[in-house]
Parts: sequence; C-alpha cells; structure tokens
Amino acid sequence: MNEIEERWVVRADDQRRLDRRAEETGIAQDALMESAGSNAARWILGHLRPQRVAVLAGPGGNGGDALVVARRLHEAGVEVRTFSVTPLDAGSEATQRMARRLKDIGGDPVCIETGEEDRLTETLAWAESVVDGLFGSGLSRPLCGPPLQVVESLNTAGIETISLDLPSGLSSDRGTLLGAAVRADVTLAMAFLKPAHLLYPAADYCGNTTVIPVDYPEAVLRTVEPWGRVCEMAGIRCRLAERRPDGHKGTFGRVLVVAGSVGMTGAAVLCCRAALRAGAGLVSLAVPASLDPIVETMLPEVITIPLPDADGHVVPSDDPRLASALERADVLAIGPGLSRAQEALDAAGSLLERFSGPIVVDADALLALNSRPEVLLKLAGRAILTPHPGELSPLTGGTPDELDRDRHDAAVEFAVTHGCILVLKGRPTVIALPDGTVYFNPTGNDGLATGGSGDVLTGLMTGFIAGGASLEDAALAATYVHGFTAEVYARDRATRSLLPTDVIELLPIALWEIERCG
Repeated sequence: MNEIEERWVVRADDQRRLDRRAEETGIAQDALMESAGSNAARWILGHLRPQRVAVLAGPGGNGGDALVVARRLHEAGVEVRTFSVTPLDAGSEATQRMARRLKDIGGDPVCIETGEEDRLTETLAWAESVVDGLFGSGLSRPLCGPPLQVVESLNTAGIETISLDLPSGLSSDRGTLLGAAVRADVTLAMAFLKPAHLLYPAADYCGNTTVIPVDYPEAVLRTVEPWGRVCEMAGIRCRLAERRPDGHKGTFGRVLVVAGSVGMTGAAVLCCRAALRAGAGLVSLAVPASLDPIVETMLPEVITIPLPDADGHVVPSDDPRLASALERADVLAIGPGLSRAQEALDAAGSLLERFSGPIVVDADALLALNSRPEVLLKLAGRAILTPHPGELSPLTGGTPDELDRDRHDAAVEFAVTHGCILVLKGRPTVIALPDGTVYFNPTGNDGLATGGSGDVLTGLMTGFIAGGASLEDAALAATYVHGFTAEVYARDRATRSLLPTDVIELLPIALWEIERCG
C-alpha cells in the first residue's frame, strides 16, 4: 500500500488479527499502544496546540492509547486531567501498565465510578479539548451505565472532541448506530480507516477523520486484505491520462453521447459539457431530431446527430449517421435524460448491443438492461454502470433501502457477477471492480444532491476514457474530481446553492489543483 496514493479500510476482526500477528513477530502490545498514542499526541500538539485537555479512557486497548496520549501531552507541558470509566486495575494488563507510566510522571487518572461525576463536569467546563478513548473498534453493543452518562455529558458540553480510532459508541463495521455515541470534531483512525468512518449515519459522528500511523512490522502489513480502499488526491493524479503536447482532437478521443428527450434536454447538455471539460477531443451528441435546434444553440463545441423521434424521445432506427458515429466513437455514453418510454428503452438496448467499445451506462439506459440480461452479459469487461440505489434495485431484486444500507456488498456482488465496474452513487459513492476490489470515494458534499449531478459525472467518466484512461481509472478519477469540485465551490459559497453547471465551470480549477498536487 502506498499511503500517499490510497488508504485502506479494514474491519475490526482484521485489525485484531494484525495485532496478534505483530505480537507473534515479537512486537509487544505495549509497543503498539505507545506507537498509536504517541503519534496521536503528536498530531494533537501539531494541529490543535491545546493548553488544557481532558482525557477519557476506557478499559481496553483504546483506553491504553488514551493513557499514552495523556502522558505525552503532559510531558509536552499541556495541563491534562485524565478520567477512566472503570477502576484502573480492572482494565487490560497493557492498559494498567500505561496507567502506571502516567502516574510515574505525575499524572493522576481518576475513576468516574467512584463518585467523581461532578469533577468530570467541572473538568469539561475547564478543558479546551477532550480526548475520547473510551471504546474503539471492539464495541458491539449499545453503551449503558457510567459510559453512557459520560458520552451524554460530553456531547452537551460543547467542547472540541478528538476521538481515538472511533467515536465511542459506534460499531467499527457498521454505518448504522448502536445507540448513543460521541459526536467528534476529529477522529484519529489508528493505522487504517474503518467502515464506520465512511458509512452513514455513523460517519457523521466522526467529524474530520485522519489516519494516524502505527508501527506495525512491514511483513505484517503485507498480510492485510483490505475490505475497501479510499483514493488520495495523489492517487487520482496518477490515474489521469497524460496529455501529449503534440496531440490533436483525434489523439484525445471521440465521444458519442446518446441522451436527451423532451423536458430532459439539459441532461444531454450537461453530459456533453462535462466530457469536453474532461479533455475529450471530439464529442458528438445523438439526440431526438425535435430537440436538435436547442442543443445546437447550447453546445457550439459539439457535433449533433438528429435521430428519428416520437413525442420527443428517440426510437429504434437504422439512421446511417448514427451507424457512422458508432463506428468512429472511442467510447459511448448512453442514458442521461433518454426517457423511460418503451421505444426509447428499445433504442437504448439496440445501441448497447451494436457498440463494441467501452460504454458508460447511466440513468434511463439502465432500465433497458433490466429486461435484457443477455445485453448486460455482452458488456462484461467494457462497461461502467452508474446507478443510484433506486436504479440498481430493478437489476438486483433488492429494495433501494436494502441496497443503500449494504452499499459495499451490494456493489461487489453486482460487479463480480456481471463483470462490470459498478459506481453506486450516494454518500459515499462506492466503486466496485469485477475482481471484487472496492473503493469508497472520499470527496463531495450535499450540494451534489440535485438533479443533473449524475449527468455531469457520466460526462466526466466518458471524457477521461476518451483521453486514454482505463475504465477503472476513469471511474475512480471522475467520482473523485466530481466531488472535489463541489468542495472547491464550497470554499466560499453555500453548498445548498451548488448547481451542476457550477461543477462544470469549476472543473478547470479542480483539475488544475489535482494535476499539481504533491
């Protein structure tokens, strides 16, 4: 794993296995705690520079990490008050040793169970920041008793909260909530991201998540089989195809977009503009003939191909201009605003069968596959499908809510079964590859939750493919760039005001930053 290019996501059992393997190689549990806690303290000192810190420790490994943080902050001259939710002699042996080391340098951890609730309340009012080390990835049931009371007090204190590995109360492997949980401002994930850092609503409790290094032996790290991956900006930069300085419009690829219907002309326009902004050399748009005058006015850079239509949507045809465009195109994008009329779906199914190159299938064209499983089989190895859960549902038999709750497994099963790349849109967007590899897209904001955003995403993917990117690279780069552009917009504007046209206009800035990162 190159941490500059991507981060790995592991489940709780995987992390525990890593700890055991490290111990088998001679790395004591104390050494892992020292590494995790020291690196977390270093991050806090470097980024937050607090003067007064409350540290909350639990009985397990997460509590041991917190006690190391308390000691390192104390050694750095920070005023630290430390509390434990259980008697210190009731914790794990390693945690007990960390407590003794804290006492050896003058720290005085206090057990909340001994009637110190008022002292904790006073400390939360005194502190600038609080370190939450109550429970980590091992929690599997709702909080109750003193830990629950501590979490409720912390959440109402209005104090900057830094959680170690996970906000206490979350289950590592789930996006759903067990019960009450700490609402952190910052979460310092130990060595790897966990599913809860990415899946909602749990991810909303994590605040800004940063991965903190832990000194696992390199041989142990090589045994990790990640549950998922998250691309970093440097990794996306490497996935963008190089631009030849002597290139021409043919060099950078020919895109054919089949999209649009009466009332949905904008979907075709957005898709084409995004493909152009992604660097495609030549974009052609096949559109219902009745809409051709509109798109010719709106898209001066695009070649239009008027198609036979009925009531403003395309119908199956042997139009020679379309046949010629299919033959010349390097990549086909089909579906945005195409219409759900049966004739339009029949036309889409026919085009999917006729075109033999890479295809991005979106929106209404996905419905055409629902009644044509044989066409979906023919797309294996050369297609990206970009549904949201509602569009994936007819292809799988699951309900949209079921697919949304289990985004990872739903995407993997479909991609592996059908040999395609599946981009399951939502928060987070999941990109599943035919070999079972899964990526989570880390970028974006609520401004993208508006009609037309998906059309821009389809255009970006298509444009990147035309420029020479593989389907995998195009899927990952497009989702990242799409979300990152929304973040660029939000630097000085309200996310609620974001329009798909804003994304297209800001793509040059977002791509410029990505191309020059690192």
